[in-house]
Amino acid sequence: MFDGFEEAQNNGAGPDYQVLARRTRPQSFSELVGQEAAVKAIGGMIESGRIPHAFLFTGTRGTGKTSSARILAKSLCCSKGPTLEPCQTCTHCVQITACAHEDVFEIDGASHTGVDNIRELRESARFYPQSGRFKIFIIDEVHMLSIGAFNALLKTLEEPPPQVIFILATTELHKVPVTVRSRCMILSFKKIDPSTIASHLARLLDKDGIPYTADALQLIAREAKGSLRDSLSLLEQVLALGAHRSVNFDAAKAALSVMGEGICQNLFAGILSKDPQMCLQAVAETDSSSLDFSHVLEQTSLLFRNAIVLKQAGRNSAAVERANHFLNLLPAELSFIENHTAEISIAALVEIYRALAHAAREILRTNAQKAWAEVTIMDCISRSEWLSADDLSQLLTQGAAVSVTASTPAGPKQTTEPAKVLPKTTVPQPQNLRTDGGSQNSPLRPEQSDGAMMELYSTLISKIQEKSVQLAVKLKHAKLAQFNRQKLVFTDCPENKLFAQLSESEADIFSAALSAIGCAECRIEGLELPAKVTRKMTAQNSEPATPSPRQNPAGAKPAGKALDAIASLSREDPFATPRKVPPADQKKNEPAEVLATGGVSLASVEQAEEARKWNLRQTELRSRPLLRKLEALGAEIELIPLNSTDRRN
Repeated sequence: MFDGFEEAQNNGAGPDYQVLARRTRPQSFSELVGQEAAVKAIGGMIESGRIPHAFLFTGTRGTGKTSSARILAKSLCCSKGPTLEPCQTCTHCVQITACAHEDVFEIDGASHTGVDNIRELRESARFYPQSGRFKIFIIDEVHMLSIGAFNALLKTLEEPPPQVIFILATTELHKVPVTVRSRCMILSFKKIDPSTIASHLARLLDKDGIPYTADALQLIAREAKGSLRDSLSLLEQVLALGAHRSVNFDAAKAALSVMGEGICQNLFAGILSKDPQMCLQAVAETDSSSLDFSHVLEQTSLLFRNAIVLKQAGRNSAAVERANHFLNLLPAELSFIENHTAEISIAALVEIYRALAHAAREILRTNAQKAWAEVTIMDCISRSEWLSADDLSQLLTQGAAVSVTASTPAGPKQTTEPAKVLPKTTVPQPQNLRTDGGSQNSPLRPEQSDGAMMELYSTLISKIQEKSVQLAVKLKHAKLAQFNRQKLVFTDCPENKLFAQLSESEADIFSAALSAIGCAECRIEGLELPAKVTRKMTAQNSEPATPSPRQNPAGAKPAGKALDAIASLSREDPFATPRKVPPADQKKNEPAEVLATGGVSLASVEQAEEARKWNLRQTELRSRPLLRKLEALGAEIELIPLNSTDRRN
C-alpha cells in the first residue's frame, strides 16, 4: 500500500528506496484505478465460483495487468478466499505481496522464450500446491514466447491439472497465436482517462500535504497517454525538480521536456497570421535548441488537429466543452487556439494538418531537415487562405447578388421563372415581344401570333427529328421570341444557354430542316457555332456567286442562306446586349430591336396541353356517382396519374 512521500524522504537514498510507481502499486481490486469493467468481470467469476483455468490480460503499458494478476493470485489463495477482497494479513497474502510464495510463479516471457522453459513449467504443473489452494503461473509479456514454446504450452493450457491456473499478460495481443487466445478468458485493460489520472495524483499529493496546481497535474496526466505507471514516473521527476516540496506548471514543463511547446505555438500562430518571419524564427530556434524537426512538426500538426475539432464545434458552449473533454486542453491552450482560428476555414486547417503530418514522416528521410521544414511551413502559409466549397458558394452567391443589384436598370423587372402551366391550349405571348416580321405595324392577336409561330416551329422540329432525335429534343426545350419565314429569334435567357451551341453536324441538319419547310432565307438569332464551322461557312460564302452546273442543277433553289445567316451570327456573342439592326438592312415591318425576356418553348406548350387534358380527365372522373358519394361522406380523394398515358386516356 502507499506509504507516502514523507517516509521516502526519511529513507534517503539508501538501498531500501523504491520509486513511486512501486510504492503505490495497488494491493487489492478496490485500489485499482480506471479498470472497473475488468474488476467487475473478475468479481463475478469469484463470487459465482466459476473460475476459468486460464486468463489473458491485455492492454497498454502501465494500466494494471501485472498488479491485477498478483491481486487475483491473492484473492484465490487467501485464507478467507476465494474472495474479491483479500485480507492482506494471512501468510499467503503477505508472501504473494513480497513475491515469495512457493505456489505462485511469476515468469518473464521475454527471458523464458524457449521450449525447455515451457517443459519445466509443465513438469512443475503436475504436482499439487504445497500450501496454497491453487498453483498459479503468471507469465508476463507472453507474446515474447517463441512459436515452439507456444506450441509446447497449448496442451497444458487447454487441459491443465485441476489445481493449476494460468494468468497471462501482454501488451500486444495480436502477437499471441489464435490457438492460445481461444483457450483463455481474455480481459482488456483500457487506457486510463487523463482526468482519472489527475485525480489519483491529486489524492497522493493531498495525503502528504504537498501543494500542487491543477494545470501541472493535467499536463502530467496528458503526457502519460493513458498509463498510470508513466504518470507516477513523471510525477516523481517533477517532485525531484522541486525538491519534493511542490508541483507547479513551470516545473512540470521543464521536467517533462516539453519546452518545444512554445516553438510549436509560434509556428501555429505564424502560419495562421501569414507571418513568414515568425515561422522562420521558430524553425531557427528549433535548430539551435537541437530539437527533433519531426517531433516539432508532429506536435504542431496536433495543434491544428485540436483547432479542427474545436472549429467543428462552432460557438456552442456545450459542444466546445464536450470537444475539450476529448482533447483535454488546458484553459490557456483552449484560449490560444480559439483566438487564432476565428477567421480561418476548416478546409484550410485540414490542408495544413495534412501537410505537416506528411512532412513529419518524410523529413526523417533527408539530411536537410531544416530546409525541408522551412519549405513545408511556407507551403502551409499559402494553404491558410483555402476555403471550403460552402464558403466559395456563399462568396459567389454574395458576389452575384451584388453584381445583379449594381447592373439591373430601373426599367421593367425581368424574371427567369419557369413557364406556368395554363389550362388553355394557347400559349401567352412573351413579355416585350414585338410584332411578327411579316405583320403590319399593329401587333397581331396573341392567339394568332403564337399559334402560327408554334405550328411552324413544330414542323421544323419534326423535320429535325428525322435526322437527329438528340438535336430535336434539345431545340424542343429552347424558348422562342419570334419565328416566321423571315426571322427566327431565340430568347436571351439562362435556359437557352444550354441549347445555343450547335456542332458542325447539327448545324447542317438544322439548315436542311429550314430549307425543307421553305425557310431557307430565314434570318436566325441566338445560335452559336464552333469556329471550325464558321471558317467553313465563310469559305463557302467567299466562292464565286455563280456555281457550276454540277453543284447547282438547273431549277434548284439557292442553298446555304440559312447557314450564311448562322455563320454571320456565330461571329458575335448570341447573349450579349440585343443588337440593333442597321437602318439600311432593316425591313419595313421589322422591329428595331428584339427585347426577348421569357419566351416560350414547344415543350411548355405540350406540357400545357397535357395539363389541360388531365384537368378535363379529373373533372370527368369526379363527376362519376361513386366518387361523388365518397366525397359526400367526407372522403378526401386525390387523383394521381400512374404514367404520362393516364393523362391522355
